[in-house]
Amino acid sequence: MRVRALPVVTAVAAVVATVGASPSNAAPGGSVESPQHFVQLGDSFSSGNGAGSYVEKTCWRSPNNYGARVAQLKGATYTNTACSGGVTADSLEPRDLGSPSWRTRTYRIPAGAVDARAQWLAKAKADQLCGTPAESDFSYVYTVSSSASAGDLYTATVRCQLQAAPQIDAVDRSTDAVFVTTGGNDVRFTSIVIDCLVLRSAGSCKARIDAANAELTSLKQETKETLQAVHDRSGGRAHVYLLGYPHLINTDNFLLSATYDAGNELSRMQLRGDTLQRAAMTELSRANGGRGGFTFVDVKRDWGGYTHGIDPHVVADNSDAWLVPVLSPGRELKEFVHPTAAGWGASALALADAMR
Repeated sequence: MRVRALPVVTAVAAVVATVGASPSNAAPGGSVESPQHFVQLGDSFSSGNGAGSYVEKTCWRSPNNYGARVAQLKGATYTNTACSGGVTADSLEPRDLGSPSWRTRTYRIPAGAVDARAQWLAKAKADQLCGTPAESDFSYVYTVSSSASAGDLYTATVRCQLQAAPQIDAVDRSTDAVFVTTGGNDVRFTSIVIDCLVLRSAGSCKARIDAANAELTSLKQETKETLQAVHDRSGGRAHVYLLGYPHLINTDNFLLSATYDAGNELSRMQLRGDTLQRAAMTELSRANGGRGGFTFVDVKRDWGGYTHGIDPHVVADNSDAWLVPVLSPGRELKEFVHPTAAGWGASALALADAMR
């Protein structure tokens, strides 16, 4: 479902409104052009974790994320199908959300009906036995696990699995721009945070970062294939903007042991990821006749480099952090190490500048 982007709510986003804003949709001669349409795909650094005012807390979509802010300043319509916890493949494939549940109900169905199970299933879906999905791209997959009949009474138990449609389904030939942040979950971002910043285990942290580095090369090709499919689905119309990640910590020097500098290794891994994503977008542009249509947006400059990352030390001052520190009072688990309002505003500023 398309919605008009909601109002910008932070001071940083107010700065964004001065960058690249279009004064109106008026075309030469006084006619009114249709507004542009933007689509957001990707993971939690795209959907809105940390931004507040959540539409729902399965994918953690927020009207305060960077895409919604840029759509606001451009006067564009906007659809957000990004989802917290998503991997790159989720752009092209359906994704199960959470664990399944089971429901049992009895309906009256003519005794001896050859399609009794199908009739029961149709009634269960009509009654929304599994529940009402919170978003238009969510649906329940109904799977009958057991059934029994007694006369015209038919009782069955159904397995209910909430599922998100492929994110790419939101893109069509009316889409003007697609915003994406992806890759963090492919390299197991959460495990890196836990082992390097929470448990602070040098051995486990090294293993996680080494595994992430090994994954990055193959992830580049998957990113190219996914974003090419997005571009193709728009009929070549949509410009695809791939936004990178900010520095997670505020230093590139953080020793977990006498021999392992987690800060340096984490920084090198993140910068290598940026290099590969930038190369992927350049190669996509060339493969499409050099006409552009693919832009990598490095958000680190607008985030102040390392300045606004989390301080990883045990006794830390995170007053300058634009990422929600672990165990922040009043914050939920899914918000930890995700952008604050200022961080989302900085990413919006980087995107708006890239779109000028």
